[in-house]
Order: sequence, then C-alpha cells, then structure tokens
Amino acid sequence: MLKIYLGDLVYDTFNTNYVIPLNIAYIAAYVKEKYTSDVDIVLFKYPQELEKAIKFAPPDILGLSNYSWNERLNYVFFKMAKRLNPNVITVMGGPNIRTDYDGIEKFLSVNKLLDYYILLEGEKPFGNLVEKVIGGSELSKPPLGCASLVEGHLHFESLDFKKKPKQIDLPSPYLTGILDHFLLNPNMIPLFETTRGCPFGCTYCTWGISALAKVRRRPLDVVYEELDYVARKSAKQANWIFCDANFGILKRDVEISTKIRQIMNKNEYPINVTLWHSKNTSERNIEIAKIIKDSSGSIAIQSTDPEVLRNCGRGNIELSQIKKQIDYYKNNCLEVSTDILVGLPGETAESHMNTLITAFDLGFGRIMPYNIRMLPGSQYESEIDREKYRIETKFRPIFGAYGVYDGQRVFESEESVRATKDMTESELERFKIVHWLIYFSWNTGLFKIPLRFAQQHGVNPAIILYQLYSCKSSLLVDVFNKMEKESMDEWFETKEEMSLYYEQQNRFDELVNNFVKLNFLWIASVYQDANITSTFLSELVRIINEALQIENHETLSNWDDLLRIVNKLTCKDLLQEEFIDRSKVTGETLSYVLNDPDLSKEEAVEVEIYRAKEDVAFCNYHLSPGGKKDLSIHNLTRFLEMGGMKMLTNRIRVVPK
Repeated sequence: MLKIYLGDLVYDTFNTNYVIPLNIAYIAAYVKEKYTSDVDIVLFKYPQELEKAIKFAPPDILGLSNYSWNERLNYVFFKMAKRLNPNVITVMGGPNIRTDYDGIEKFLSVNKLLDYYILLEGEKPFGNLVEKVIGGSELSKPPLGCASLVEGHLHFESLDFKKKPKQIDLPSPYLTGILDHFLLNPNMIPLFETTRGCPFGCTYCTWGISALAKVRRRPLDVVYEELDYVARKSAKQANWIFCDANFGILKRDVEISTKIRQIMNKNEYPINVTLWHSKNTSERNIEIAKIIKDSSGSIAIQSTDPEVLRNCGRGNIELSQIKKQIDYYKNNCLEVSTDILVGLPGETAESHMNTLITAFDLGFGRIMPYNIRMLPGSQYESEIDREKYRIETKFRPIFGAYGVYDGQRVFESEESVRATKDMTESELERFKIVHWLIYFSWNTGLFKIPLRFAQQHGVNPAIILYQLYSCKSSLLVDVFNKMEKESMDEWFETKEEMSLYYEQQNRFDELVNNFVKLNFLWIASVYQDANITSTFLSELVRIINEALQIENHETLSNWDDLLRIVNKLTCKDLLQEEFIDRSKVTGETLSYVLNDPDLSKEEAVEVEIYRAKEDVAFCNYHLSPGGKKDLSIHNLTRFLEMGGMKMLTNRIRVVPK
C-alpha cells in the first residue's frame, strides 16, 4: 500500500487558532475515492506531528502546501524525508511560485529536493502522479498537471482550466470523514469553499490570475450537507470561515446564507462567520449581511484613486456599490471596516493621503492600512511590473513563523514594497506612523469620539492625525523618532542578509522570544505610559480646538461633555472588575459618542458606562493566567493581537426608558 503524507504546515511556536487543512483534504478525498485500497493517506497541520511520523515510518510520497509562511519549513521536511527514505517522491503545490515557464523552471532548479510542483488546482494532477506510481509506470515524463525537471529542463503540461465545467464534481473531504479529528480540535477553525475562481484580476493578488478567473461552483446539496456535518461533528467552534473569493457573486449565496443562519440559530454556534463579499453586488451583499446578522462588516477599498485602481486591476469595481454597503451598516449602527494598501502601482503620497481622507469620509469605523507583501504568481511581483513601477523591496521576518524542527532553526521572511517610482521609502515610512495613529486613536476607540466630533464639524480625522504626527511636543517627537528607528531596523536589504542574521543562535532566540508586530507593540508601550497617553490626547484636543476655533457656547459645552465621557470610557486598569456608572448626557453629545444622529433630537438621555463581564474574563485570561498578573510589554502586546484592542475602552449603552 502506498503511504502518502500530506501537510499544510504552520509553525506551532505559539498556541493560537489555525484553519482546518481543507486544501490538502480535497486532494486526499479525491485520491482515496479513486484508489481506496491502494493508498494510506495521513494529513498533517502541525510540524511536530509530521516530524514524529516521518521518523517513525517515512512515506512513499510527501506532499506539502507552499505559502510564504511555510516555505523554508517545508524544505526541512523534504530533507528529512529524503534522508530517511531516499526513494520518497516529494511534491509541492500552492500559490507561492511564479507561474510562467521560466519562473517554474527556476523554482525547481533552486529547490533540488523537490521532485514535482503542482500549480493551481491539485486534485487531478496529484491523482495522475499516484496512478503512475501505483501502476509502476516510468516517471521520466511528468504526469499531466505536474511540473518537473528532466535532465535539467522543465517539463510541464498544464490542465486546461478554461474547459472545466461550471460545476465542481469532486468528493467532499468533510463528508468522507477525512477531517473529523481536525474538527474535534477547538483551536481549528472550519473552512468552507462553495466556489472557486475570481473574475477580478487584482495585480497584487494570486486569487484572480487568468487561469482561475472562471467562477466554478460546488453542488448546492453538497454545500448544505457539509454545513450540517461540520455543525454536528465539530467542537462547536465559535468561528467559521468561507474562503470563496467573492461570496455573494451568485444568487444562490443568499440561500447558503439562510442555511448558515438556521445552523447558528439551532446550535448557538458559530458566533462569527467570516466572508469575503463579492464586488459590485451590493444589494445581494446587504441581503446576506441581514440574514447572517453581521454585527460588523468589512469592505476592502485598498485605494480610492481611479488611476491607481486601474493600474492594480480594480478599475471595474464601482465605488457606488461600496457606498451602498457602507450605508447599510451605518444605518443599522453597525461598524464597518476597510483595508487600505500602501505602495500600489502609480500611487503617490498625495493619492494615498486622499485615500485615507476618503476612508474617513465614507464612514469606516475601522481603517486597516497594510504594506503590500509581494506574492509570487501575482502580476505585481513579476519582473515586468517591478521594472515598470521601479519597485524597491526589503525583507523582514514573518511574525510567529519560526521554530526548531529536526534540530534546525527555521524561520520565514516576507518581501514587501518599500518604494516605487511614485513614492519614496521615506514617504512610505512617514505613513507607517500615520497608519499607527489611526490604529491607536481610531481603531482602538480611545480617541474616536473627539475625532468624530471634529469630522462632523468639517475637519477630517486623517488630516488631524497627520498634524498630530507633525506636532512640536518634545515628548511625542521622541516617541515618533523611536518608532521610526524601530520600523526601519526590522527590514533587511535581501533575504540572504536576513537569513545570515537570524541563523545565529542568540539572534534566533531573540526572534522567537521578542519579535512582535510593531503596531501592537507601540500601542502597548503608549497605553502603559499615562504621561504619553495624556499628552497624545491634549495635543489632539489642541489641534481640534485650533481647527474648529470653537467659540459657540453650546458647541463648547458639548465638547467639554465629550471629553469627560472620553475620560470615563478609557480603561485605566485592564484587570479592573465589573462596574456600572450611570449618568445623564444631552442627546446631541451622545449622538457623537454613539454615532447616531437621531439621538441629537433628545434633550437628555440616561446612559451607563460599564465594564462587561466578558471583558473582565477576557482580560484576566490573557493578563492574569492562573491568577498571576503579567502586564509586561511583551504579554500586553500579545494580548492586543489576540483581540485586546477592544478592551482598552469601557462600554456605553442607553438606559431604556
């Protein structure tokens, strides 16, 4: 019997949530259906488990998924497998590769332990390989869909995806039971795929490359069976994720949403369902949001500059459709977030600043700016686009992607845009601090109320925060200078330079023990220093006062009331117990706090500012494990990353009349 190990590996350095390995499970289900009695397939997510299995019983075939967060890790296991079984066949699949002929050949030439690479969909190519091995066929010519080097030259015949039918007729890994033991792990988040393909060709993304542009769907009855199966067999996980590129692109997605809602009502789980909504189908997306009862929404705009959007393949996405969805969330007093990318093709410092301004104008409750990670296989990562836009990149470690396996120190790197012909590195770096100010002041909620007050009086929060970054306060100047240095210090000119640096034991230990995401580190550092936090607020108030030139007595009164509420809402002790503080405020003041214009019609409204029981429990779990208080910067940073950003403020609610 052919022993096959398939891995979708993640570093298990930290105890956190991971997604179920649905990708390799599709391959396993397909191969098991065709060759039931001839194969023994085992799936792996955690490297330590795969290491034990290979050392105990090396496989005949080892197949691993290839992403930027596990590429180096994979080669540790290929090397181990080849050492213990020189005849093992090594296979890799996944999007982390350039898909042109030269790119594939170079990848295989560099990675000499790799026998085959499978691009795009993997079920049938991997099945073709297994069929040849079982049949004892000569492997001098790679199976259809498998790329390999033969006498130093690439041999690869791709499947024709354009001829594939709209319906995906492949066995469900859930319904075959292959994923049962993963479902029983409460740290594993169930994944679902109802369609494949994306018609939107964003140049920085690998989802919509031309070969995968056709949207194909799984049978609806199979989707329903999978949902019921996972609800019945799982560990009652609170979160489910649908990995369709455009959920809502098909009319039937409304029916699927109804099915999801029925399961949520019946079982009281999942609590949160993550979807990537389709573009240009706002009415359907709104209907889906209503059915699932989203408590918040996410709409990625990336940029609002028309030329930039055309350059990056998003020119066919209509802003009017996005506005309709935003209005739905706003009208229902629900928060909606957005993603924004810095360093897009053709983007200048001015156009990026305008995007930030527009994001606030559109009413996003959370604005998440990100660097662009260069993804092999995407157009923006190609040599053509690198030369066209004069893209300059650097490298840094990927947070959490490091560990020791088979006695080797292993870590991953990401390549990100640091400059283009239209934006210098110093301009991009200045935005790093502005972006952080958005996280700290707006996304945490700490200073959202005064910023919203200013916005409703005609001054955009992005402009205020940019001015805050340029303020003359010696304390804040020192804070920003330190941030800028820390930001620059985490980057390396080349991947090789970074590898040499962290391969040294003391630096690797520093990476494992102290490397954190800077946005969270900076929030933790500032939040812990009451003097810095109060200086931030006083400078923010000064800028708003100067911008608005508040003279009207009624407006000034609301402003003072707002600042008192901001003080009460700020959590000054993350380990504080539950409390309720009841008071009366004017309706107009409260309208700024809750972002509800209708409240301004009320003369006085009774409210409660309180610390919720679940917030106390969350903070104690992360910051006082086992009753031992740990408010160190490192632990506080980790706490923020695990969802603690929302804990920095207390809650407020209107007391029913």
